[in-house]
Amino acid sequence: MKRLLVVEDEDVILKALKRLLERNHYEVHCAGSVQEALAYKLHSFDLILADIRLPGELGTTLIAPADPIPVVIMTSHASVRSAVDAMRHGAIDYIAKPFDHDELLIVIQRSLQQNLMHAQNRALKLDVHRQHPLEHYVYDTGLSSILERITHESLKQRFVYLHGERGTERESVAKAIHSLGTDSEGPLLVLDASEDHHEMATLLFGTTAPSDLAIKPSTKLNFDLPNGGYLQAAQNGTLVIRNPELLALEAQQLLYKAVVVGIPVSLGNMSNGTKHVQLICISENELQSSIDANRLIPEFSDLFAGCEFEVPPLRKRPDDIDTLVKRHLLRLEQRYGWSKFKINDDAMAALRANAWLGNVAELESVLNHAVFTCRTQTLSLNDLGLSSEMAEGTHEGRDLNLDEYFRYFVIRNQAKLSETELASRLGISRKALWERRQKMQLLRDRIDDNAD
Repeated sequence: MKRLLVVEDEDVILKALKRLLERNHYEVHCAGSVQEALAYKLHSFDLILADIRLPGELGTTLIAPADPIPVVIMTSHASVRSAVDAMRHGAIDYIAKPFDHDELLIVIQRSLQQNLMHAQNRALKLDVHRQHPLEHYVYDTGLSSILERITHESLKQRFVYLHGERGTERESVAKAIHSLGTDSEGPLLVLDASEDHHEMATLLFGTTAPSDLAIKPSTKLNFDLPNGGYLQAAQNGTLVIRNPELLALEAQQLLYKAVVVGIPVSLGNMSNGTKHVQLICISENELQSSIDANRLIPEFSDLFAGCEFEVPPLRKRPDDIDTLVKRHLLRLEQRYGWSKFKINDDAMAALRANAWLGNVAELESVLNHAVFTCRTQTLSLNDLGLSSEMAEGTHEGRDLNLDEYFRYFVIRNQAKLSETELASRLGISRKALWERRQKMQLLRDRIDDNAD
């Protein structure tokens, strides 16, 4: 049974409302003023029904302390101004006196259902964040400085272009941009572009697609979209488009018009709300290469001028490996309820030295395999499947290139060997060792030049 608090200073109306609501299976509590209402634990109710004019203070005063409990305001006059004022203060709905009993019951039921949806959305968002936190591969890594620059730039414009290899977590960066933006509470949608311009017209613009990009009768979607497709669904939020260079040139033209000047008249009844969409494109190709290949029209590509960023591959940010390994192992422990995993020094050195052509996705896959196949809580080279490849002095399974072997050897041995000894083992001078360290960002925290 839903618990309602009715705040009304006219005793006759208060009693009538109490009888009406109790007959309709609500548990009703009453108050004659804001102060009397505040004596209750407001968050114990499912809904508060309050008159706007009460002794001492307005009924809208209850909205803030009651949040997120919905408040329906009763106004004495059916004026637009009083309704707007109530909604501006945060009321979920309003009803004007004198009101029909059935109308009041509909308003209360609708407000309860709307608040339930909001609560479910909040719970879902929190659960998604718990299972897949945005900072998992973004914050406290080499991508942090990139993210700071992107979010700083994105405050000036709504269009961001991210390029980089697969598996570099471009999408995580896009989600982090959304979470740090002014519309972080708005929707976040991700769309895969394709060369089928009819399908893309349907997905982007919904049933309001123009005649030259009309939906084929055979086009079927396995989910429901609003009439305006992804663009309408993403308004006041962010739309992420993977591989925008696959979009038909006509679709790019329409998309440009939609996000810059609002949906044109030819698209029917869609609102200009599409101008309030942040657009993030992610691709393996640099913007200029897609332009040179005539895969992006000038108007659309110009949206991203000055806001294009590379998400570097993992081999260019080896310092991230330790952080990513720890976070992913922790994620597996939390997901499956396992005890804490450790990783021995040889295994960690091998992970740091690997080229990671598949980037973070490959690192994840290696760790997943190791965790599911190991027989102890300490992961070894054998568990990682890198023993034959990365063991010192053996290159069985695949040949390490010079950079890979240099990185592996230095990381594995620098704690126990001086710079002179490292250089001697590698067959190079101390100066050459230092220069390669600089180039590969493998400097010690402090190198003692006299240490031999």
